[in-house]
Formats: sequence, C-alpha cells, structure tokens
Amino acid sequence: MVKILSHTPEDTARGVIDRCADCDVCRHLMDINCLLFPELFRLFDREKETGRVIERDEIKKMIDLCNFCALCPCPNIRSEIMRAKAEFVDQDGLKKGVRLLEDVALVGKICGTFPGMANALLGSAFTGKTIKRALGIHPERKLPKFPRQSFQAWAENRGLDKRPRTREPRKVAYFVGCTASYLYPQVAKAAVAFLEASGISVWFPPQQCCGMPAYLEGDKKRALKFAQAGLEQLCDALDDGFDIVTSCPTCGFMFRNLLKSGAYYAKEYQTAIGAAPDLILTPKSENSVDGKPGFFKHKKAIYGKILVDDGVFADISALKRVKVAEHIFDIGEYVVRIGNNAKHPVNTDHIGSKMVYFPPCHQRELNMGKPYLKLLRDLYGENVSSIDGDLYCCGMAGIMGFKQDFHASSRNLGKNLLAAIGQTAPDLIVTDCLSCRLQFEQFTPYAVKHPVELL
Repeated sequence: MVKILSHTPEDTARGVIDRCADCDVCRHLMDINCLLFPELFRLFDREKETGRVIERDEIKKMIDLCNFCALCPCPNIRSEIMRAKAEFVDQDGLKKGVRLLEDVALVGKICGTFPGMANALLGSAFTGKTIKRALGIHPERKLPKFPRQSFQAWAENRGLDKRPRTREPRKVAYFVGCTASYLYPQVAKAAVAFLEASGISVWFPPQQCCGMPAYLEGDKKRALKFAQAGLEQLCDALDDGFDIVTSCPTCGFMFRNLLKSGAYYAKEYQTAIGAAPDLILTPKSENSVDGKPGFFKHKKAIYGKILVDDGVFADISALKRVKVAEHIFDIGEYVVRIGNNAKHPVNTDHIGSKMVYFPPCHQRELNMGKPYLKLLRDLYGENVSSIDGDLYCCGMAGIMGFKQDFHASSRNLGKNLLAAIGQTAPDLIVTDCLSCRLQFEQFTPYAVKHPVELL
C-alpha cells in the first residue's frame, strides 16, 4: 500500500523556490529592493553547492520576508508565497500581538476612545516599552499619536454617514482605510473637501478594514471576513448609483487587483458572460492591442487546469469581486478622469516649497499613471519633482514595519528610497501611502503630506 503524504507549507514554498531558481530573472532584478529573493537564491545556491537541504525554519523565515509590495513580475509567485504563509499560520498559529495589530480598525477604536490616555501610555518610557514588548513591536519603532477625533466621528457629525439623496451628477462612496480613519483624519477630511469642491457628493458608508493586514500576515480567516464585508457594502453602494473612491492605494490594490485575482476564471463569472462550455473568456484590458472591448478566448482543454479561481478569496462571489474591482478608483485618478473643476483656492502654505512626490508600490500596481503628480504640477509647477523607478519601496509594509523581527529588514528595504529622496533635498515629501508616511516621518527630517492635503 502506497502512503500518500499530505501537502505541507514547505511544499508550497519549495515550489516557489524551484520555479524562481529555474527562471533566475529576479536574482538580479529584485536583489536591491526586495528581501525575499536574495534569501531565496542564497538558500538555493547553498543547497546546490553543499547538498544541505533547506530546512523548514529557514523556509518559514524566508517566506516571512515578503511584504507583498507586488514589485516582483509574477503575480502567481507572490500568490503562492502568501499561500505558503497562510499554511504556516494554519499549522503554527499567530502571535497574540500580531493578531491584535492586524486589526488596525480595532486598535484605532480602542485607542481613539481615550486618545489622551493612549498617547500618554504609549509615550511613556516605561509603559510604552512594556506595551511594545507585549505586542511584539520593536523598541525603536515610533508609534503614531492618536488624534482627538477620528475621521469616523467627524464624518458622523457632518452627516456624511447618511446615504445622500442627491441630484448631483457625481456621487461617491468613500472607502477611507483604517490609517486615515484613525491616525491621519486630516487626510480623509482633505479628501472630502477636495471631492466636494470638485462638485462631487460624498458618502461615508459603513466600513471596516479592507483585509490587507490580515492577508499579509497569513491570517486567511480574518482576511476573508474583512474582504467579504467590504465587498457587500461596496456592492450595495454601486447598486444605488454611487462610484467608489479611496485615498489609500493599499485598499485600492486590495479591492481592484488582489480580490479580483482568478475571479474571471470562476464558473459563476463564466456562466454570467455566456462562455461556451469549451472556452474560458477573459476580458480585454483598455490597453489591448486592437483597442476594442471584448474577450480573449482560451481553450478549456488546454488552459482549464491553469486558469482557475483557487486563491484565498475564491470562496467569495466572483461576480461581486469583479463588480467592485471594475468600479473602484483612487481619488486622484477619479478626479483626473472626470475632469477637475475644483473651485477652491490652492493651499498657499506650500507655494514655493520644493516637493518630491513618491508614488507608492501598490499605487503603481494599479496601472493608473501618476494622476496626483499631474494635479500637483498643475498647481505648483516645476517645484514638484518625482521619484522615478518602479522598484522603490519604503519598507514599512503596513504593520510588518512595527514588528520586532522585521524592524531591521524594514530599514534596510527602504534605505535606497530614503537616499533618493535625500538627494532631492525637499522641503516636503508628498505620497499617497500613509504607511510610507509613517516610515518617512521616523527616518527623514522632512515634513510629509498626502496629495489631497495640498489640493
């Protein structure tokens, strides 16, 4: 009788190692601005040279180096890395501190209820150190101060949480994101002002975390819970005629790219578009060669085992995942797309300031160009420069940058970007990623703003 061995997270990770080593492109492409691939090739080379098999703990530590910046060229590889991380969590569990940190909204609500007390405790040399140790936060990582009023409270006071019945030609449901809601409410307030000044009615619907922090930590169950809730709320807004916008590139990446992955191949979607039984149809992008809308046709006999919806979010309705993905926009992208008719004055506080704009990793993955750079240059002219290059990463990686065992890696990952920013000697760093903002505020001497704060 042949004994069938069960699949292990090492098997999933080993598949990544073997495929990447066979390809070898990322050996040099990702060796500066990525932590995972240099370690992958180091372990693979050592195994080939010495015959010493890569051990489980080494594989797990390697997988934990991935911050899902999405800069690597193969979406299937990064998905397999996240699959391996989730499988390790299923076997080994998550540390209690990480489980709390990954629910950013919960932390924000708890600390935001008594912000003065929270800031005093976290800022104290003794209690701050104790709290960091309990949560697994590195002692040198600066913790942001909690504002006196969250964006949610401000929005409720203004009635933005009430679904508007308006005849405005444009109305949007604003998915804010946890960091803007609870740490940087001034960004979300500026976004509302910018949209309203552009003639757009704004609704702040019920919402919670998009699920990216939990997904990044391999917490599949919680990531699914958050993503499912978000999709239901946003589909409801779409059904009522709202467009969806966000000021957080990571939330945008989650809803527009990550959740949609594999959804086009699902039986539910294929049935809805009337695909023939022997074909798999995938929609053409706006940049298709012939420029015409429609579908690419793939023979199911050839691609049926390759084009499958088997990712982390496959249990969620493919139609809802596609629906939201195709109708969510970054605020800068949205305003440029419809034409910016804002009737408010420029923020004159920064006229003449030398600014450098950094388009963050997840924004670049949305393939929308640099709308904020255009808007900023329209107002501030050539005082606004940009960090060019698609492989820069700040290294903060959301909650990963707080963790005890990732702090040194976080600094190392962001050093090239910080050096590039330093060479411009700006008065102000501008970026739409609030995770990057946390990193810049700790490791640079420059002020940092979200583009909407300047618009």
